[in-house]
Amino acid sequence: MFESLKNLLKHFTGSQESASATPGTNTQHETTTSSATDEESNAQHITLGQFNLGIGSIGPDNRNDIDRKVLNEMYQAIASGLFNVPVNGSVPEICVDGRTNKSGYRKSAPCAAGGTLSIVYGGDLGSNSAATDINEVQLTTQTINKLKEKGRQAGVHGDDHSDCGCGACSKAPTIYQHITERINDLASLTSQLGINITGSEKESIVQQAKNRLNQAGFFAENRASIIQAAQDTGASYEELVGQHNELGIALNTRVGTTVDRSAIRSKYGPQYDVFVVDAWAFGNAAKDINSTTNEEDEQRIAKAITLQNVATASILGHGSLPIIPIA
Repeated sequence: MFESLKNLLKHFTGSQESASATPGTNTQHETTTSSATDEESNAQHITLGQFNLGIGSIGPDNRNDIDRKVLNEMYQAIASGLFNVPVNGSVPEICVDGRTNKSGYRKSAPCAAGGTLSIVYGGDLGSNSAATDINEVQLTTQTINKLKEKGRQAGVHGDDHSDCGCGACSKAPTIYQHITERINDLASLTSQLGINITGSEKESIVQQAKNRLNQAGFFAENRASIIQAAQDTGASYEELVGQHNELGIALNTRVGTTVDRSAIRSKYGPQYDVFVVDAWAFGNAAKDINSTTNEEDEQRIAKAITLQNVATASILGHGSLPIIPIA
């Protein structure tokens, strides 16, 4: 599934792996690209708003502290893989959040919405399970233990100014609701990126979301308790600082890498951040937590993880937020 995504993104952007491997070597293609107008640069990236998504506030149209020329230069550099760095893990471990810790850094690990919680929620949505004898805290503990059995690392985060500083966690019930209401819009976006969600898969995922929303006591009232439950089960914890300054979603399909947020800030300034989605890791996570040997179940879980990430972006992000593919 994600190989088709990578191939499609290469079609959109052109494979720039050889160019990025030898920085400082200018090719005719790079010269042509660098001479393109800002409008042409911006037009190559799809936005949440094009799919009737993006009901949050995070995005470039709500900012007056950025230079549009610098912003488009940043988009191009990210898309070229300039800021990609290697990671050791193979499943999502830290959050897509563009913020850093007080030292200006993030752990170098695969990213998804909520870190390991993306696997918790995506695994739940894609599980096709009718069980009602488990709640969110128990599901979090169960999923992390299953990952630990596979030798995986887990991680969550908060921040320095709220009880539950992770949007994917604090707004999890809203994200489930968003999936039930906007499944066709969400699936339309993923389809544009080469991930086709079938009618039966959409029906199954929506039904599971509805089941959880209707299940009394499934979602914890104290949202910070989910972060604590993850830590109690062995997940590492990051405390991020400051406000959200994300100006795009870096959609990374380069296996074994993530995007270095501190390097982006160092080059362009502290007000230039991006969400980082390491989509290449989703299939690995689905395989690890799939309780059956059925490949269809594994594919549905991987797609549910994808939907959870897109839905989170739609809840937190503004319609102007672009998706920047790294193929």
